[in-house]
Amino acid sequence: MEVKIVNCTLKHRAVLAELGASTFYESYKDENTEQDMQQYIQSTYAIEKIEENLGDTNVIYFLAYTYDGEAGYVKLLLNQFNPKLNGSCAELEKIYVRKSFQRKGIAHQLLMHTIQFCKTHQYKNLYLGVWQQNFNALAFYEKEGFKTFDERKFNLGDRICDDFMLNLEL
Repeated sequence: MEVKIVNCTLKHRAVLAELGASTFYESYKDENTEQDMQQYIQSTYAIEKIEENLGDTNVIYFLAYTYDGEAGYVKLLLNQFNPKLNGSCAELEKIYVRKSFQRKGIAHQLLMHTIQFCKTHQYKNLYLGVWQQNFNALAFYEKEGFKTFDERKFNLGDRICDDFMLNLEL
């Protein structure tokens, strides 16, 4: 599938808010309470929060378009530190693709774009956290060369989730 990936600016804030909220909801609504989902979505994907992120020089968003519209996005945190990794780090905080576009290579293309960006900016590590029960995501990252190096807790409302920390040496 032909995909165009763009670096986001403030003009993309509404698209990012909608895409972020809808893809997160699609991905995790069956495993969480509606209250926890809405609390997380409202705090994470509010237009004001997206605007704040877009104004931060250490936050980059990439947006994937197809002929059918916005398909997915990446939120990348630059200049991160992780004591278990050597060298400069970027964190792939979010990578989501609408369910209707999944299994069409869009996540792979977004990831390749992100990796190329990190290499161009001389990062040595690209790491991320993924819920330990998200077996599809874990298989995807393993296929892409990521290795587990740690664990962490992630709060989703009242629920505490266990994440694996994965890294790709660049």
